[in-house]
Amino acid sequence: MRTFVTLIATLGITLVSTLVSFAAAQTCPEPTGEVLNVGVLPVLNALPTYLAQQEGLYEQYGVNVNLVSVDSGRDRTIAMQAGQLDVGNSDAVAHVLQVASGQGLKIVRHDTFTPDYRFFSIVAGAQSGITSVEGLIAALEADEAQIAISQNTLIEYLATAMLRDAGYEPEADDYTEVAAIPLRLELLAQGQVAAALLPEPLTTLATTLQGGTSLLDDSVLEFVPVTLSVNQNVIDERPGDVCAYLQAYDDAVALINADPEAYRQNEVRVPDPVRGTYTVPQFADFRVPSETELTLVLDWMLEAGLLEDAPSYDDLVDDQFILAD
Repeated sequence: MRTFVTLIATLGITLVSTLVSFAAAQTCPEPTGEVLNVGVLPVLNALPTYLAQQEGLYEQYGVNVNLVSVDSGRDRTIAMQAGQLDVGNSDAVAHVLQVASGQGLKIVRHDTFTPDYRFFSIVAGAQSGITSVEGLIAALEADEAQIAISQNTLIEYLATAMLRDAGYEPEADDYTEVAAIPLRLELLAQGQVAAALLPEPLTTLATTLQGGTSLLDDSVLEFVPVTLSVNQNVIDERPGDVCAYLQAYDDAVALINADPEAYRQNEVRVPDPVRGTYTVPQFADFRVPSETELTLVLDWMLEAGLLEDAPSYDDLVDDQFILAD
C-alpha cells in the first residue's frame, strides 16, 4: 500500500511539475516568424546569443534571429536608431541616452557574468612603462599618459568609476577617444596610447601576449551596466519574438554555466592566440537591473552633463519577459 501511495505522490509531483513547465512555456505569445535583427559586439557577453544559434535554440523556440556584428557601441546605437537592429548587446549609458533623445527602448535583461568574473579592465601597454595603479595616476597627473576609451559611453563610466575607487578623480584630458574596441587594442600594442579600457578576452591578449599590465578591473564596482535592449515597437508588435529570443538566450546561459569549457570554441571574435587559454565566463541569472543600480549610472550621467533630466525607471526597463523564463 505504501508503495502505491508513494507512486501516486511521485506521479502527482511529476504532473504538477509538468503543468508548471507547460504553463511557463505558454507565457510567450506566438512568434511572428519575421526576422529579429540582433546586434552583437565582439565581447564575451555575446556568447549566449551566438551559442543559441549554434545549438538550434532559436529554431526550437520558433524565432527567426539574424545576428549582426558591430564593432562599437556607437555603431550599435546608430543601427538601433535607424531601425536596422531590433535587439542590441548594449549598456545602460547608451540605453539612457537613446531614451532621453526620444527613442522607445527598454532594457529586458542584465546581460552580465557572475560577480567573480573580471569583464572590463584598464590595461597599461608594455611600451608605456606603467606597471602599477600608482604609476598610472602619476602619469595622468603629469599629463604624460591618456587612457583610450569611448567617450560618453559605458566605457567612460567604467573608467571613471574604477579610477575613483583607486582614489583618483579623472579629468577630461585623461581620456582619448577610440570608439572601436579592436582599434583600442591595436593602439595599445603599438604604444600609441599608454593605457586602454578593454573587455575580455582582449585584456588576456593584451597582458599575456603583448606584455601589458592589467591595473584596475570592474570587480571593484557595485554594478557593471551591460544589458540587452529592445526597441519598443518590437516589444509592442512582436512580443512573442522577444520572449522566444530571451528563452533561447537563457537556455544557452544554462548550457554554458553547466560546462563552460565545452563552449571555449565559439563564434565570439576571440583572438586565436588566446582562444585556448582565456577564462570562459559563467553568466548571472536572468534579471533586469534594479532601480538602485540604474541610479548609479543616471547620477554619473547627470554629473557629466550627458542628461538634463533622468528618465524614470519604468521608461527604461521592461521586466515582463522575466516571468516567461
